Amino acid sequence: MRKEFASFLLSALFLPLVLSCSSKKGEYLSLPVKEVDYLGKCGPALSATPVDWGVLGCHEFVIKDTLCLVLTNDAAGMLEVVSLNSNSVIGKFCTKGRAANEFNHVSDVINQPYVKNGDIFYPLEDYMDSKLKTVNVSESLRKHATVIESECYFSGDPSSLLDNDINRMFQQCTIEPYEMENLGDKAPVHYWLCEGDHEKELEVFPKRMKYACDEMPNIFCPYAGVLFKHPSKNIVVQLSSGMDYIFYFDFETGKHFAIHQKGTVSYDDAYPGMERNEMYFTDAAMADDFFFVLYWHEGNDWKSQSSEYRPELLAFDWKGNFLGGYKLKERISRIEYDAIHNVIYGMTTSEEIYSYTNPLKL
Repeated sequence: MRKEFASFLLSALFLPLVLSCSSKKGEYLSLPVKEVDYLGKCGPALSATPVDWGVLGCHEFVIKDTLCLVLTNDAAGMLEVVSLNSNSVIGKFCTKGRAANEFNHVSDVINQPYVKNGDIFYPLEDYMDSKLKTVNVSESLRKHATVIESECYFSGDPSSLLDNDINRMFQQCTIEPYEMENLGDKAPVHYWLCEGDHEKELEVFPKRMKYACDEMPNIFCPYAGVLFKHPSKNIVVQLSSGMDYIFYFDFETGKHFAIHQKGTVSYDDAYPGMERNEMYFTDAAMADDFFFVLYWHEGNDWKSQSSEYRPELLAFDWKGNFLGGYKLKERISRIEYDAIHNVIYGMTTSEEIYSYTNPLKL
């Protein structure tokens, strides 16, 4: 099996997969776009190993260093910390309540645990209070109690913390409902770089793309997507869930761009609308030199429970190059990457967890 992976990757890395790159800014998308070909270029299905950490009601998880941070529905500890060295729970934090170190409801909308001064921090939204609370996981483990390092008001829009600091944030903001009737030809999303009280807009979508149907259904669908930040650099990618695009925002160099699957609908085309809730990119796992994404290519229906629908696992580098793709036998909805042990973890729609040996050899 490993020889098959090696043979596939050797050929994939040397294929001219990035077919073209245009620096011309379009009428509907202002970023330069690389046309890439990754559709149908997956190797054999990865072999999965079931994982049982003894956590009940797991619905979200992230990995940082040797810790897996798991969000659960347990009011006695909605954040459980698993050691990936021992594969066991070593702490439970974030109890349900109204105290300063408690949460009404925990949600991960930032996707960004980080290390600062040797400690692991995990920003979590207490969305009933519209607050972003940053848990010092390392200090919580030392004190056997939840330690909140900082908190701030949070709108709930897709965001990334630049420099791991709540005072410098990159956000994608949707229009307010009362603005809908005055939208005109404007796109329903805006991008902001927020530094303290100063806000600067980044132009990404100068105009809303045309719609093939009269009533403009799914007006937000071509612009929806989750932000993911590089583990150590100020580079953010946004996975498009309704279009075959990945957007790169490089705040290290100030050069932002997008990659697009050749031959699929672009922002210069008319948006066809969707009879089914089709998806493209839905989740990602970050590493220093590459990242993995879950890809549901055109024709897959996210809400369908049919056994025939499975996502593919694609790998890209931080310059927009396609590195390889792999099939999955399991219906994975979330992924994370353990860089220390070189293992990919996936959670299914029924909250089962599997591990996969990383097939990517760079």
